[in-house]
Amino acid sequence: MNIEILFDAIILVVLLFIGVPAPLCFAAAALFLFVVGDFNNANFLVSSGFTKLSSLILLAIPLYIFAGGLMTEGKIATRLIDLAESMMSRVKGGLGIVVIFSTAIFGAISGMSTAAVAAIGSIMIPKMVERGYDRGYATALVAASSVLALLIPPSSSMILYGWVTNTSITAMFLAPIIPALLLIGCFSVLNYFLTRKMTLIELPPTTLKEGALDVWFKTKRAAFGLAMPVIILGCIYGGITTPTEAAAIAVVYSIPVAVFIYRGLDFKSFASVAWKTGQIAAVLMILVFFSSMLARVWTMENVPQTVLEFMLGISDNKIILLLLINLFLLVIGMFLDDISGVLLASPMLLPVAISLGIDPVHFGAIIGVNLGMGLITPPTAPILYFAGLIGNTTLPKMVGYTMILIIFGYIPVLMLTTFIPSLSLFLPELIIGYQPLSK
Repeated sequence: MNIEILFDAIILVVLLFIGVPAPLCFAAAALFLFVVGDFNNANFLVSSGFTKLSSLILLAIPLYIFAGGLMTEGKIATRLIDLAESMMSRVKGGLGIVVIFSTAIFGAISGMSTAAVAAIGSIMIPKMVERGYDRGYATALVAASSVLALLIPPSSSMILYGWVTNTSITAMFLAPIIPALLLIGCFSVLNYFLTRKMTLIELPPTTLKEGALDVWFKTKRAAFGLAMPVIILGCIYGGITTPTEAAAIAVVYSIPVAVFIYRGLDFKSFASVAWKTGQIAAVLMILVFFSSMLARVWTMENVPQTVLEFMLGISDNKIILLLLINLFLLVIGMFLDDISGVLLASPMLLPVAISLGIDPVHFGAIIGVNLGMGLITPPTAPILYFAGLIGNTTLPKMVGYTMILIIFGYIPVLMLTTFIPSLSLFLPELIIGYQPLSK
């Protein structure tokens, strides 16, 4: 690796570390190569960036974000919470389980953890505090649960990973589902133990018939929202549409539901959602453009091979190398959002993973779980800080609960995902007949 590429990597890391927005960091690194790089004609870098942007796969991300925003403004989050609460609120610590499941379902609609924090957290954190939950715990649980949006389809991170690595998007939607279910189970168990000593206000008991009628009524109210991920995934896995076409169907479906059925969307809120989606899409395009340029040059300069040789120089033990890869991904997740992390880590580490016999779909699940954990891991923890703003609390009040959720929830699931490939490969093999590299 020549000295220019080394300095370029240092520039990127330093800018990310000091908190410069990720698109500007990638742009600065790309411009550095323009100025000092020894290229006869650097126009190929620009063309490589525009070539990547022309992919129809990328269109799915803003479409899913737009559909999720429309459903949020259309009060789908409120109905999902009402349904989950009718099922679990009379269980000891039930509101915590409501948060976990509501966030998971909302993640299947929006595909973004920040949207889940804003939609679920703004409703549930005050409600949990009123019922006697510690505010720091309520906020930490919302933050940790929101990262399930990275794993439950349609996930923007998995779309990007499949696009960067030329891996089946449909397979990548399926791969993290079992790890996500394991996380839901771990968080639910931990919620039971963490809330045992809290003085919670319990709702008055109801008869079985009254409870069943309430669940049935809330299910009917939330039915159109619950149908949305079913329609999306049914179209994709049924072979009816591509992920991008399914995203367009989601937008078309969400507008009449939000306007005429839930009656939460008007022209002003529609324009607001469209504007926010446009902003996200613009930032994403800039990020993809410059990261594609960097990936092209780093590939030409054999950066992935250099990383592989460096890791093999430390150890040739597969277990040790997988732990090193996970540590590297965790650090990336602590400083970058999930999309930036996928764009940076995937082209660099996938050759290393393949050399160890790790299937690309399996590796994508590892990346999803690990980057999600990084988003809530102090001291940076961008999602944790965002949740703190929504929950009106500080990091010291959240950090203890967060570390318990990480140590006894995320880390065990990450290790299982890393060392038991069938957790991420079972569903792709079963549903779409995916053939792993190892076979």
